[in-house]
Amino acid sequence: MLTEAHYNFLKKNSLYLQNVKAERELITYFFSIYNELTGENKPVTGCGRCVLNVKKRLKIELYKYEEFHGIQNS
Repeated sequence: MLTEAHYNFLKKNSLYLQNVKAERELITYFFSIYNELTGENKPVTGCGRCVLNVKKRLKIELYKYEEFHGIQNS
């Protein structure tokens, strides 16, 4: 499950979890959170499909965190 710090970061940058271009630093951090959650060691890549899959998983984790903590989606 997401840590509170990861949740806050993803919530602050939730626009970039959509299908929009993000800076390499942001994508790198998304991959870091993804790898921490899944235990994988997925390398940061410019592959659009790969990035989209990582973002999709992070959105799911964001939703699960909010559900678990009773946070109303704004």
